[in-house]
Amino acid sequence: MSAPRRTVLAGALSLLSSHAVAQPRLPDRALRILVGFPAGGGSDSVARAIGPGLQRRIGRSVTVENRPGGSGAAMGEMLAKAAPDGSIVGLVASTTLIGRLISPATFPFDPQTDLAPLGMVGTYETVFGASPKIGVASFAEYVQWVKAGPPERRRFGTAAPDTFSTYFPQLLGRQHGLELEPVAYRGAGPLANDIAEGRVPAGCASIASLLHHQRGGRVRLLVTTGAKRSAMLPDVPTIVELGHPELQVSDWYGLFAPAGLPPRLVAAWNRDLSDVVESSEVSGQLTQLGVVVDTTKPDEAAVRLAVDLERWKGLLDMLGIRPAK
Repeated sequence: MSAPRRTVLAGALSLLSSHAVAQPRLPDRALRILVGFPAGGGSDSVARAIGPGLQRRIGRSVTVENRPGGSGAAMGEMLAKAAPDGSIVGLVASTTLIGRLISPATFPFDPQTDLAPLGMVGTYETVFGASPKIGVASFAEYVQWVKAGPPERRRFGTAAPDTFSTYFPQLLGRQHGLELEPVAYRGAGPLANDIAEGRVPAGCASIASLLHHQRGGRVRLLVTTGAKRSAMLPDVPTIVELGHPELQVSDWYGLFAPAGLPPRLVAAWNRDLSDVVESSEVSGQLTQLGVVVDTTKPDEAAVRLAVDLERWKGLLDMLGIRPAK
């Protein structure tokens, strides 16, 4: 090989080596993914779909930890106070952050300033369903069933207080002359059990929380908040089909870290998160949960959050709820 060619080859190898060294890496320690709700719910299921894939990719332990309390507030506060070293992140369902608008005192962290978005995982719908024991097959039949009976029929369960699943049924009910009354549960599991047994006639939660209960005949889903029908629920109409496009909301799951995380670690998390979520194995699991994979860059997730917070303020205004300052 001639001297000039050896020089060019050496230069190329040097560039490749520099590029490999420059690639950001996650910390060389065990990693933790926090979830703000009990095991068995939508957020928990999504985190546990991601965790093993991430562990295989980086070759280190990845643990999912449930930190329920305050509709995600307890987990968010813990995450906001954690050291920004890249070893701890949180899986957040976007519409749980509506609690920040309603009661900052009980939601003691600001997702826009106290947390750093690492990227979105995917979008999903909120779903409203009824107990098979009440014998309705559509939302119109549910409305008639409620109107024909005692006030107790107006009750519906929600997997946690002060989330979108608390307010969506109330907004929809008002469009049909109903004042529905939320009953807050400690997670989607107890909620689904009570719907199945008829202890509460209806309920609202994420699609990932109730989809397998629909498949098992324990819950009859009547409407989703999507703009188009979910591939996992082709027979369930959307809120748009019911004639209420103003109530259409696209929810999403995202991964967040404590604010102040160094840019190189933000980049490493975003790269590894996107690669894992987009892999055939993990994306297939998420699809079965009703999640449409939609990864983003961190700045895109930040913009989406800001837009959604303004959107939720408008929906709360429709209920006469003024967001706290």
